[in-house]
Amino acid sequence: METIKVRRFLGIISLMWLTASYSGNANPVRKTMITGGFEREYKLYVPQNELRDKVDGLLICLHGFGRTIDDFFEQYNISTIADNMNMIVAAPQALPEQDPLVQAQAYLLSLIPDTEISLHSVWGCGLRVKAAFASTGVTIVDEVLNKGVDDVAFIDLMIDKIISEYELSGDNIFMLGTSMGGYMTYQYALLKGQRLSGIIPIAGSFGLNIKGMDKAPKIPICDFHSVTDEVVPYAGSQVKSLFHITLAQPKEDVINFWWATNATGAAVAEQVRYYPSTNGITVEKIMYPDPDNEVVHYKVNGAPHSYFFSKDAGDCMDHIEEIMKFIAAHHSILSQNVPIVAEQELMFYPNPVYDKVYFYTSEGIVSIYDMSGRELISQRFTAGQTDLSFLKQGLYIIRIQYGITTYIGKLLKK
Repeated sequence: METIKVRRFLGIISLMWLTASYSGNANPVRKTMITGGFEREYKLYVPQNELRDKVDGLLICLHGFGRTIDDFFEQYNISTIADNMNMIVAAPQALPEQDPLVQAQAYLLSLIPDTEISLHSVWGCGLRVKAAFASTGVTIVDEVLNKGVDDVAFIDLMIDKIISEYELSGDNIFMLGTSMGGYMTYQYALLKGQRLSGIIPIAGSFGLNIKGMDKAPKIPICDFHSVTDEVVPYAGSQVKSLFHITLAQPKEDVINFWWATNATGAAVAEQVRYYPSTNGITVEKIMYPDPDNEVVHYKVNGAPHSYFFSKDAGDCMDHIEEIMKFIAAHHSILSQNVPIVAEQELMFYPNPVYDKVYFYTSEGIVSIYDMSGRELISQRFTAGQTDLSFLKQGLYIIRIQYGITTYIGKLLKK
């Protein structure tokens, strides 16, 4: 049998999808708390998982600039991660911009074509907006957003409250942020990262006035960003109309900062995976390996700022799938109990399997072995599926061969 390199951080087997209600209460539910002189709001989702009698972790989800806590449930379907990984999801709401001067300056920015500006919900994450005439360099706007709001303290207190309310251990806390929520994720990680098991910024970066770079803790990073992002430029700045606008530190500098902080190995050719395009959008997955504090960067090309990948839509990867793989690799419970799969991209679903198994290739040969290595079946499949309902419940080795490619992983039969 072929031998293949196995990597821990790709370990994931999805649990059952269940829809039972939690204690008869609304789910998700809106909650409020007072901190920093403000009434703050967050939305809490409790996982629907009857296989576990106790929640296994917490995922903090931070929305983007001008967005709301509803995004993660209405747009990103983040409850899929919660249910599959038995984790509470908490989505806090940012405040409107508090500084009247910044509000006035925002009007100037709104005069620049294709410049999004909405101060309805703004994280205090060190995001400094600079706009200057490209021809002369004369600055017209230079402001830090919500610089008087301590959102790190708010999120910290919210975490404490959830841990107490649901009797969590305080382990397995992850943070995911989209757009400006990605900025806030990085800001929290720099100041309070010792509380987290990993962070997942999507289309976010370091603000020019971010705090804590001189004392950053080691923490696993899973970063997604498009080089064609029209809102948060990969280079940190861009020219729009007649203006040069700077919104962040260059993403390459951010990634280099983290691999230096985490003391990971440098990325080499064997650790760079390329996801081929199906719709003109490609992804280069660059990995800086470390058993405890890896840095993974998905360098996207061709996608706009708010694009969310889904294989069901024909994309070359799936945001939810990649996020779950990362969480599973750095989760103290899942990383020990979830079977490890091969380094190649996951080639079948669902897992666990109940009857039919589906492949991400239309035809090939599938072989099933018991855990002693004894071959049980080997047969050709077509139409991207085969029936495994005859298998007894248990753990098996699955081998999928198509063309010159061979995939080997573990399969759980229910």
